[in-house]
Amino acid sequence: MDAPNATSQFERLAAYLAGPSMSGGDGDLDAILEKLEYVPPGAAEASETRNRIALLQAAARFSDVFQLVSRDAPGVVFFGADISASGVDATFSHQARLSATGAGLSLRQAFESCVGEGVEYLSQFETASDRLQRGTIEDGLAGFDPASRAVLAEVMRLSAHSDVDWIDATQLSSGRSVPFPADLCLRRTPERSALTPPFSLSSGCAAGPSFEAAALHGMLELVERDAASLWWRGGVRGRLVALEGHAMATASALVAQARRGVTTRRTWLLDITTDMDTPCIVAMSCRADGRGFACGLAARLSIETAVRSALMEMCQMELAYTVVEQKRREGGEAALNEYDHRHVARSTLIDVASCELLHPVAPARPIAEFGPAPPARQLDALIERLSARGVETFAIDLTRPMFGIPVVRIAAPALQMEPSEVATERLASARSRTGGGDIYTRGVSLL
Repeated sequence: MDAPNATSQFERLAAYLAGPSMSGGDGDLDAILEKLEYVPPGAAEASETRNRIALLQAAARFSDVFQLVSRDAPGVVFFGADISASGVDATFSHQARLSATGAGLSLRQAFESCVGEGVEYLSQFETASDRLQRGTIEDGLAGFDPASRAVLAEVMRLSAHSDVDWIDATQLSSGRSVPFPADLCLRRTPERSALTPPFSLSSGCAAGPSFEAAALHGMLELVERDAASLWWRGGVRGRLVALEGHAMATASALVAQARRGVTTRRTWLLDITTDMDTPCIVAMSCRADGRGFACGLAARLSIETAVRSALMEMCQMELAYTVVEQKRREGGEAALNEYDHRHVARSTLIDVASCELLHPVAPARPIAEFGPAPPARQLDALIERLSARGVETFAIDLTRPMFGIPVVRIAAPALQMEPSEVATERLASARSRTGGGDIYTRGVSLL
């Protein structure tokens, strides 16, 4: 299906699902919604149905939405989307078209992951409705806790001006309002920016069916990136994921379902949970010769769910390698962008046999997993756990009316970002203890 027809189809699906009655309706649309597990609509809560309609409407706004197939993981469903910021605000018409991807063991999981990533990215672009205030860096940072202020002060040293724009944020442990540097959470035109963020603005930004679900996802991503940096750049070795328990059984079953008998790769897990005491797993794979290293990272509230998410991320990186190979065959080196070159370096320069960082040094240790609960309660529990360890978290609501899907940017300045040009005390301390990760990785970028 070509791009215009694909987006038109999503418009029809959204309108059909939102209609008063679907009995005796369109058989083709019914079939698609059934594959997405979106029917019967009465089986879902009203809020869930509204979120599904919003996702379909968002997909209709994308330039194209399509499925992908992985030769290494044929049992995983992949969606890709071409997205453009010009649809958010004409100011960004110069922005190159970008892509979003999603993976899952079902069509619904992959579709929602892909569209959610696209909405999350597009919602980060500054709009005329964003309420900003101008103020000095010194005054703006005065309201932060010492650990957050120290990191933000280092980042804001990059600013070309002493007066910058600030956006309202909420300190989640206290509920009080604080100003946050707009350049560190919004994608802006060069004329309006005082600095180029030294880290990816996507880190800590998430979409979800509710504010709490989106905030929880964004916060867990920051915990994940902190753990990844302490491991990959800090040189802190990971631990075994024990065979006992549900996590390894889950991993074995998921890998078998994903691979479907394909034996081109070998897969293993590493526990890189930090002193934040929130389960963080890295899933890795390579070819039989030890090359083609791919990985996926995830911090979640339980080890089992972290394993699931990390394996899906790993499968996406494996697929990315295939896409890069195809781009190179069709257009040569000139067709590759910065991210493609990172993939090439990671897959060719990392030797699994000789890179000790990829292998465990100690048995698993007990981790205080979070129990099942609604997202709001889980979010409160994670906020409390991080705050007790000296990490304050801040939320900026980036929900855009054009999508109607909650998007939240979480900031935790005291945690180490990855990738990032600024090293926090956490990373500096890890490097001083271990000598750093470059002795293992030869400076190859993890992400």
